[in-house]
Amino acid sequence: MLSAAGRCTDDRPYSPPGRQPSLELPMRRRLLTAAMVLTLGSTPSWAAPATPPCEAALGTWDYVAPSKPGRAVVTKLADGRHHLVWIVSEAGGTAAGAWEGICEGSRRTWRILFPSDPGIVGLKIVEEFEASGDAIRFWILGPDGKRGQMGGARRLP
Repeated sequence: MLSAAGRCTDDRPYSPPGRQPSLELPMRRRLLTAAMVLTLGSTPSWAAPATPPCEAALGTWDYVAPSKPGRAVVTKLADGRHHLVWIVSEAGGTAAGAWEGICEGSRRTWRILFPSDPGIVGLKIVEEFEASGDAIRFWILGPDGKRGQMGGARRLP
């Protein structure tokens, strides 16, 4: 069809005189477009979403140098508190403890529940950490907020 201005107003493809216009091409184009939209819209992202630092620090860990040999288990309770149970080997014996704390970003504030030294029950300690895959580095912050000696651990499977 032609408009008053002489333009074609029919959206069907051109068909030479004597041939029936084919509706197959527009239908194929619509189906291909729909298939592409569905395919692209449902393609998973190859980049996995970043795990929040507090979640990345959960698990069972083996201490590695420069830390003393030992193991730690960090869990999260339903109310959001983190629990830490640890044991390290020292010259002349072992030390162990249980702490509970709150994690915010890459910082945990721990309260000592059961230490090897009963004189520090209830003491609050602030730890900063950096978790990357199956490795973690951590520092106990001093009263001035500066990092103390670095510790390290590797996640157990």
